[in-house]
Amino acid sequence: MKIYWYRHAHENRNDLLRFGLMKLHMKGGITYIEKDISQAIKAGFSKDIALQNHKHISFLTIVSKEINKKIIVDNEDSFIHCSNYIKEVDIYFTASYNSTFYKNKNFPEVYKWQTQKDIEWYKFRAEEIINKLGLHFYKVKPFVPIAPNLLSYNNKKSLFKQKFTNIMNRFSRLFKGNNYWLPMLDEFNQRYIELESLRKSHLKYDVTLNDTLWGWPKHRLNLHYKLSQLGVNYNINSILNWHKPYINDTSINLNINAEQFPIICGNPIVNYEKMLSESRLAIFAAGFHWGWRNIMTLALFCGLPILTDKPIFDPYFPLTEFKLFFNSYTNWETIEPLLNDINADEWNNIKLYNQKIYDKYLSPLSVANYFLKTIHN
Repeated sequence: MKIYWYRHAHENRNDLLRFGLMKLHMKGGITYIEKDISQAIKAGFSKDIALQNHKHISFLTIVSKEINKKIIVDNEDSFIHCSNYIKEVDIYFTASYNSTFYKNKNFPEVYKWQTQKDIEWYKFRAEEIINKLGLHFYKVKPFVPIAPNLLSYNNKKSLFKQKFTNIMNRFSRLFKGNNYWLPMLDEFNQRYIELESLRKSHLKYDVTLNDTLWGWPKHRLNLHYKLSQLGVNYNINSILNWHKPYINDTSINLNINAEQFPIICGNPIVNYEKMLSESRLAIFAAGFHWGWRNIMTLALFCGLPILTDKPIFDPYFPLTEFKLFFNSYTNWETIEPLLNDINADEWNNIKLYNQKIYDKYLSPLSVANYFLKTIHN
């Protein structure tokens, strides 16, 4: 079986699957081949695909004696970004799968604290997509949320090093044939070792949160006001940075003064990943378009106790199998009781449990095997 991934230079969200397919290739289970996005036309995709930047969606084909399919893997923030290219493929994996939307073609239930005005634009956009693309929804399959950053957080390359890497990649393409991606596999493996070291962190802080004002900012502001209050008695390090308001979540109508930002509690966040891994409770407000940030998946990877607005998307695994806490309040009143309840022993127990569940469903090989199993079915 051959899997072709037609890559665009700006792709940045499907590296977990990419890593898993590389690992399967090295085990001898498949032949994994990366090609430039321009080659997608020869595989039957439209010319338009090669002319566009595709940051959050990927184009693949899978070929064997029994199967010849075109596939999209979509890691956009929401079903409101469902791609028109769904018309061109046989299977459409999406991280923002919601059964109410894709199966019943209805707008899903959202959060109690969201008003009709908060979601008015989203309802209109959802109806547009259902009318335009609903006939193709049978192709849609659930996928995984955006993964932890699989390129090193701490080791950003200098301009010289990046140029050297680019030259080596071109060299690999010339002399390593279909396996020119092997240096990338080495980077993924090194980064995974770095991530696994975070699982061994010791409890040091109560909360660490590096945040930006986007996605229903009033709710996010309430969170940071609560953290500032609790910071008097708890070891909380948080920052809320300014982001200009948007039209679609009606935040443009709120009188939010940019001069009050950043809102800071506690000490500076020097290494977010490390400090987060040492925190008693990871807290995340609903993302823009209800999307899932990769820092939340990092918290899952570390096994941390997490308090979040319950994601409205349905991944291919039961999210409730993790030990998570879901926020139901606009004033985030559950934070303090959780900080008091989760002692060091409980923290370690939750971490070990969540890490096992993560590896069961979200390790690179687990994701790649789910991908192939779904295609075969």
